[in-house]
Amino acid sequence: MAIVVAQVVSMLFLGLVTWIVGVLPLLGVRKGWLKESESQQTPTMINLFSVLTFFGGGVILTSCLTHMLPDVNEVVAAAIEIGSFPDSGLPVAEIFVLAGFLMIYILEEVLHHLLVKCGHLQDKEGMDSKPGGHGHSHDNVISSEEGIQATARGFLVILALSIHDLFEGVALGVARRESSVWFLLLAFASHKWVIAGCLGLKWARSALKPLVAILYMTVFCVVSPIGVGVGMALTDPSQEGEMTTNALIVLQGLATGSLLYVVFFEILEKERQKPVPGVLQVMAMTLGFIFMVLLGLAEVKSERNEEVQMELL
Repeated sequence: MAIVVAQVVSMLFLGLVTWIVGVLPLLGVRKGWLKESESQQTPTMINLFSVLTFFGGGVILTSCLTHMLPDVNEVVAAAIEIGSFPDSGLPVAEIFVLAGFLMIYILEEVLHHLLVKCGHLQDKEGMDSKPGGHGHSHDNVISSEEGIQATARGFLVILALSIHDLFEGVALGVARRESSVWFLLLAFASHKWVIAGCLGLKWARSALKPLVAILYMTVFCVVSPIGVGVGMALTDPSQEGEMTTNALIVLQGLATGSLLYVVFFEILEKERQKPVPGVLQVMAMTLGFIFMVLLGLAEVKSERNEEVQMELL
Protein backbone atom coordinates (compact mmCIF):
# COMPACT_ATOMS: atom_id res chain seq x y z
CA MET A 1 0.00 0.00 0.00
CA ALA A 2 2.88 2.37 0.82
CA ILE A 3 4.29 2.05 -2.71
CA VAL A 4 0.86 2.86 -4.20
CA VAL A 5 0.65 6.01 -2.08
CA ALA A 6 4.15 7.01 -3.21
CA GLN A 7 3.17 6.49 -6.86
CA VAL A 8 -0.03 8.52 -6.50
CA VAL A 9 1.93 11.35 -4.86
CA SER A 10 4.43 11.12 -7.73
CA MET A 11 1.60 11.50 -10.23
CA LEU A 12 0.51 14.69 -8.48
CA PHE A 13 4.03 16.12 -8.38
CA LEU A 14 4.80 15.25 -12.01
CA GLY A 15 1.38 16.46 -13.15
CA LEU A 16 -0.12 19.24 -11.07
CA VAL A 17 3.08 20.76 -9.67
CA THR A 18 4.74 20.69 -13.10
CA TRP A 19 1.69 22.44 -14.58
CA ILE A 20 1.90 25.19 -11.95
CA VAL A 21 5.64 25.64 -12.61
CA GLY A 22 4.97 25.87 -16.35
CA VAL A 23 2.05 28.29 -16.11
CA LEU A 24 3.72 30.70 -13.67
CA PRO A 25 6.10 32.15 -16.33
CA LEU A 26 3.09 32.73 -18.64
CA LEU A 27 1.43 34.69 -15.87
CA GLY A 28 4.68 36.44 -14.94
CA VAL A 29 5.26 37.85 -18.42
CA ARG A 30 1.64 39.02 -18.77
CA LYS A 31 1.81 40.72 -15.36
CA GLY A 32 5.19 42.29 -16.09
CA TRP A 33 7.07 40.33 -13.44
CA LEU A 34 9.40 38.78 -16.05
CA LYS A 35 11.19 40.26 -19.08
CA GLU A 36 9.25 40.03 -22.33
CA SER A 37 12.37 39.42 -24.43
CA GLU A 38 14.67 36.41 -24.11
CA SER A 39 17.65 38.61 -25.03
CA GLN A 40 17.05 40.53 -21.80
CA GLN A 41 17.59 37.41 -19.68
CA THR A 42 20.55 37.84 -17.32
CA PRO A 43 23.61 35.54 -17.45
CA THR A 44 22.87 34.56 -13.86
CA MET A 45 19.49 33.12 -14.82
CA ILE A 46 20.99 31.30 -17.80
CA ASN A 47 23.63 29.76 -15.54
CA LEU A 48 21.03 28.84 -12.91
CA PHE A 49 18.76 27.03 -15.38
CA SER A 50 21.74 25.15 -16.84
CA VAL A 51 23.10 24.13 -13.44
CA LEU A 52 19.68 22.85 -12.33
CA THR A 53 19.32 20.90 -15.57
CA PHE A 54 22.76 19.30 -15.15
CA PHE A 55 21.98 18.40 -11.54
CA GLY A 56 18.83 16.65 -12.76
CA GLY A 57 20.91 14.90 -15.43
CA GLY A 58 23.30 13.55 -12.80
CA VAL A 59 20.37 12.32 -10.73
CA ILE A 60 18.75 10.58 -13.73
CA LEU A 61 22.01 8.98 -14.92
CA THR A 62 22.76 7.60 -11.46
CA SER A 63 19.19 6.34 -11.08
CA CYS A 64 19.36 4.53 -14.43
CA LEU A 65 22.61 2.70 -13.69
CA THR A 66 22.23 2.02 -9.96
CA HIS A 67 18.46 1.48 -9.57
CA MET A 68 16.60 0.88 -12.81
CA LEU A 69 19.07 -1.40 -14.62
CA PRO A 70 19.60 -3.65 -11.55
CA ASP A 71 15.82 -3.86 -11.20
CA VAL A 72 15.47 -5.04 -14.80
CA ASN A 73 18.16 -7.68 -14.23
CA GLU A 74 16.39 -8.81 -11.07
CA VAL A 75 13.03 -9.19 -12.84
CA VAL A 76 14.68 -11.06 -15.74
CA ALA A 77 16.47 -13.44 -13.37
CA ALA A 78 13.25 -14.16 -11.47
CA ALA A 79 11.30 -14.72 -14.71
CA ILE A 80 13.93 -17.11 -16.08
CA GLU A 81 13.97 -19.02 -12.79
CA ILE A 82 10.24 -19.71 -12.89
CA GLY A 83 10.34 -20.44 -16.62
CA SER A 84 8.17 -17.53 -17.80
CA PHE A 85 11.01 -15.97 -19.81
CA PRO A 86 13.36 -17.90 -22.13
CA ASP A 87 16.99 -18.24 -21.05
CA SER A 88 18.94 -17.19 -24.15
CA GLY A 89 22.24 -16.73 -22.34
CA LEU A 90 22.37 -13.12 -23.54
CA PRO A 91 22.40 -9.99 -21.34
CA VAL A 92 18.68 -9.41 -21.91
CA ALA A 93 18.32 -6.36 -19.64
CA GLU A 94 21.19 -4.50 -21.31
CA ILE A 95 19.85 -5.39 -24.77
CA PHE A 96 16.44 -3.90 -23.98
CA VAL A 97 18.10 -0.81 -22.50
CA LEU A 98 20.08 -0.27 -25.70
CA ALA A 99 16.93 -0.93 -27.74
CA GLY A 100 15.14 1.80 -25.78
CA PHE A 101 18.04 4.18 -26.35
CA LEU A 102 18.03 3.54 -30.12
CA MET A 103 14.22 3.66 -30.33
CA ILE A 104 14.06 7.17 -28.88
CA TYR A 105 17.09 8.21 -30.98
CA ILE A 106 15.33 7.08 -34.17
CA LEU A 107 12.05 8.76 -33.20
CA GLU A 108 13.89 12.00 -32.42
CA GLU A 109 15.77 12.02 -35.72
CA VAL A 110 12.66 11.24 -37.77
CA LEU A 111 10.72 13.99 -36.01
CA HIS A 112 13.63 16.42 -36.38
CA HIS A 113 13.85 15.65 -40.11
CA LEU A 114 10.13 16.33 -40.54
CA LEU A 115 10.37 19.62 -38.60
CA VAL A 116 13.34 20.83 -40.64
CA LYS A 117 11.75 19.78 -43.93
CA CYS A 118 8.55 21.63 -43.08
CA GLY A 119 10.55 24.73 -42.13
CA HIS A 120 9.47 24.65 -38.47
CA LEU A 121 12.93 24.00 -37.00
CA GLN A 122 16.47 25.27 -37.53
CA ASP A 123 19.70 23.31 -37.15
CA LYS A 124 22.33 24.46 -34.69
CA GLU A 125 24.87 24.88 -37.46
CA GLY A 126 25.53 28.51 -38.16
CA MET A 127 24.11 29.65 -34.83
CA ASP A 128 26.08 31.01 -31.91
CA SER A 129 27.11 28.25 -29.56
CA LYS A 130 30.09 26.90 -27.70
CA PRO A 131 33.09 25.86 -29.81
CA GLY A 132 32.57 22.35 -31.07
CA GLY A 133 28.83 22.43 -30.37
CA HIS A 134 26.62 20.70 -32.87
CA GLY A 135 23.34 18.80 -33.12
CA HIS A 136 19.79 19.95 -32.77
CA SER A 137 17.36 20.99 -30.09
CA HIS A 138 13.65 21.49 -29.60
CA ASP A 139 14.45 25.01 -28.44
CA ASN A 140 15.43 26.20 -31.91
CA VAL A 141 11.86 26.67 -33.08
CA ILE A 142 11.48 29.68 -35.35
CA SER A 143 9.59 32.32 -33.37
CA SER A 144 8.48 34.51 -36.31
CA GLU A 145 5.67 32.20 -37.42
CA GLU A 146 2.13 32.85 -36.27
CA GLY A 147 -1.36 31.35 -36.42
CA ILE A 148 -1.85 27.79 -37.56
CA GLN A 149 1.84 27.14 -38.28
CA ALA A 150 2.88 28.25 -34.78
CA THR A 151 0.20 26.03 -33.27
CA ALA A 152 1.29 23.02 -35.34
CA ARG A 153 4.93 23.68 -34.51
CA GLY A 154 4.21 23.79 -30.79
CA PHE A 155 2.25 20.54 -31.02
CA LEU A 156 5.19 18.73 -32.63
CA VAL A 157 7.57 20.01 -29.97
CA ILE A 158 5.24 18.83 -27.20
CA LEU A 159 4.87 15.47 -28.94
CA ALA A 160 8.64 14.99 -28.97
CA LEU A 161 8.97 15.87 -25.28
CA SER A 162 5.98 13.73 -24.32
CA ILE A 163 7.64 10.61 -25.73
CA HIS A 164 10.34 10.95 -23.06
CA ASP A 165 7.87 11.76 -20.32
CA LEU A 166 5.70 8.75 -21.08
CA PHE A 167 8.60 6.37 -20.57
CA GLU A 168 9.68 8.24 -17.46
CA GLY A 169 6.22 7.66 -16.02
CA VAL A 170 6.30 3.98 -16.96
CA ALA A 171 9.69 3.60 -15.26
CA LEU A 172 8.28 5.09 -12.07
CA GLY A 173 5.08 3.06 -12.27
CA VAL A 174 6.87 -0.29 -12.55
CA ALA A 175 9.20 0.41 -9.60
CA ARG A 176 8.85 -2.39 -7.07
CA ARG A 177 10.13 -0.62 -3.93
CA GLU A 178 8.80 2.50 -2.25
CA SER A 179 12.30 3.98 -1.92
CA SER A 180 12.85 3.52 -5.66
CA VAL A 181 9.66 5.47 -6.37
CA TRP A 182 10.86 8.43 -4.30
CA PHE A 183 14.32 8.27 -5.92
CA LEU A 184 12.85 8.29 -9.42
CA LEU A 185 10.41 11.06 -8.52
CA LEU A 186 13.34 13.21 -7.41
CA ALA A 187 15.23 12.38 -10.60
CA PHE A 188 12.35 13.14 -12.96
CA ALA A 189 10.93 16.17 -11.15
CA SER A 190 14.34 17.86 -10.88
CA HIS A 191 14.58 18.18 -14.65
CA LYS A 192 10.90 18.21 -15.68
CA TRP A 193 10.20 21.30 -13.58
CA VAL A 194 13.11 23.10 -15.23
CA ILE A 195 11.84 22.10 -18.69
CA ALA A 196 8.29 23.23 -17.81
CA GLY A 197 9.55 26.61 -16.59
CA CYS A 198 11.66 27.13 -19.71
CA LEU A 199 8.78 26.13 -22.02
CA GLY A 200 6.36 28.44 -20.23
CA LEU A 201 8.80 31.33 -20.43
CA LYS A 202 9.53 30.70 -24.13
CA TRP A 203 5.84 30.48 -25.04
CA ALA A 204 5.03 33.60 -23.03
CA ARG A 205 7.59 35.51 -25.12
CA SER A 206 6.34 34.10 -28.45
CA ALA A 207 3.30 34.71 -30.64
CA LEU A 208 1.59 31.56 -29.34
CA LYS A 209 -1.85 32.31 -27.89
CA PRO A 210 -2.00 31.97 -24.07
CA LEU A 211 -4.89 29.48 -24.17
CA VAL A 212 -3.03 27.28 -26.66
CA ALA A 213 0.12 27.51 -24.53
CA ILE A 214 -1.83 26.41 -21.45
CA LEU A 215 -3.35 23.52 -23.42
CA TYR A 216 0.08 22.36 -24.57
CA MET A 217 1.44 22.67 -21.03
CA THR A 218 -1.47 20.55 -19.79
CA VAL A 219 -0.68 17.83 -22.35
CA PHE A 220 3.00 17.95 -21.37
CA CYS A 221 2.09 17.53 -17.68
CA VAL A 222 -0.53 14.79 -18.12
CA VAL A 223 1.70 12.36 -20.04
CA SER A 224 3.91 11.38 -17.08
CA PRO A 225 0.99 10.49 -14.76
CA ILE A 226 -0.49 8.42 -17.60
CA GLY A 227 2.81 6.55 -17.86
CA VAL A 228 2.81 5.98 -14.10
CA GLY A 229 -0.71 4.56 -14.36
CA VAL A 230 0.35 2.19 -17.15
CA GLY A 231 3.32 1.01 -15.07
CA MET A 232 1.12 0.49 -12.00
CA ALA A 233 -1.33 -1.57 -14.05
CA LEU A 234 1.48 -3.82 -15.25
CA THR A 235 2.71 -4.44 -11.70
CA ASP A 236 -0.75 -4.95 -10.16
CA PRO A 237 -0.61 -8.23 -8.17
CA SER A 238 -4.07 -9.21 -9.44
CA GLN A 239 -2.79 -8.97 -13.02
CA GLU A 240 0.37 -11.01 -12.53
CA GLY A 241 1.07 -13.55 -15.23
CA GLU A 242 3.59 -14.57 -17.86
CA MET A 243 2.49 -11.91 -20.34
CA THR A 244 2.52 -9.19 -17.67
CA THR A 245 6.01 -10.18 -16.48
CA ASN A 246 7.40 -10.19 -20.01
CA ALA A 247 5.76 -6.82 -20.76
CA LEU A 248 7.27 -5.46 -17.54
CA ILE A 249 10.75 -6.57 -18.59
CA VAL A 250 10.44 -5.01 -22.03
CA LEU A 251 8.91 -1.71 -20.87
CA GLN A 252 11.29 -1.29 -17.93
CA GLY A 253 14.28 -1.90 -20.19
CA LEU A 254 13.01 0.47 -22.88
CA ALA A 255 12.25 3.13 -20.26
CA THR A 256 15.79 2.91 -18.85
CA GLY A 257 17.28 3.28 -22.33
CA SER A 258 15.05 6.23 -23.17
CA LEU A 259 16.18 8.03 -20.00
CA LEU A 260 19.84 7.43 -20.88
CA TYR A 261 19.08 9.09 -24.21
CA VAL A 262 17.57 12.07 -22.38
CA VAL A 263 20.75 12.48 -20.31
CA PHE A 264 23.21 12.31 -23.19
CA PHE A 265 21.32 14.03 -25.99
CA GLU A 266 18.71 16.26 -24.35
CA ILE A 267 20.81 17.45 -21.40
CA LEU A 268 24.53 17.05 -22.04
CA GLU A 269 24.56 17.84 -25.77
CA LYS A 270 22.09 20.73 -25.63
CA GLU A 271 23.26 22.40 -22.43
CA ARG A 272 26.97 22.27 -23.35
CA GLN A 273 26.21 24.51 -26.33
CA LYS A 274 25.03 27.31 -24.08
CA PRO A 275 27.34 30.13 -22.90
CA VAL A 276 27.69 28.60 -19.44
CA PRO A 277 31.03 27.69 -17.79
CA GLY A 278 31.63 23.97 -18.27
CA VAL A 279 33.07 23.68 -14.78
CA LEU A 280 29.73 24.73 -13.27
CA GLN A 281 27.90 22.19 -15.40
CA VAL A 282 30.12 19.23 -14.55
CA MET A 283 30.09 20.18 -10.87
CA ALA A 284 26.29 20.26 -10.88
CA MET A 285 26.11 16.84 -12.54
CA THR A 286 28.65 15.44 -10.07
CA LEU A 287 26.58 16.78 -7.19
CA GLY A 288 23.53 15.00 -8.60
CA PHE A 289 25.54 11.77 -8.76
CA ILE A 290 26.87 12.15 -5.18
CA PHE A 291 23.40 13.03 -3.91
CA MET A 292 21.87 9.85 -5.36
CA VAL A 293 24.73 7.66 -4.09
CA LEU A 294 24.23 9.03 -0.58
CA LEU A 295 20.50 8.38 -0.85
CA GLY A 296 21.29 4.85 -2.02
CA LEU A 297 23.46 4.28 1.04
CA ALA A 298 20.65 5.56 3.25
CA GLU A 299 18.23 3.17 1.53
CA VAL A 300 20.51 0.16 2.08
CA LYS A 301 21.04 1.07 5.73
CA SER A 302 17.29 1.45 6.24
CA GLU A 303 16.56 -1.93 4.64
CA ARG A 304 19.19 -3.64 6.79
CA ASN A 305 17.75 -2.10 9.94
CA GLU A 306 14.29 -3.36 8.95
CA GLU A 307 15.68 -6.85 8.39
CA VAL A 308 17.34 -6.82 11.83
CA GLN A 309 14.10 -5.71 13.48
CA MET A 310 12.16 -8.46 11.71
CA GLU A 311 14.67 -11.08 12.89
CA LEU A 312 14.37 -9.83 16.48
CA LEU A 313 10.60 -10.17 16.29
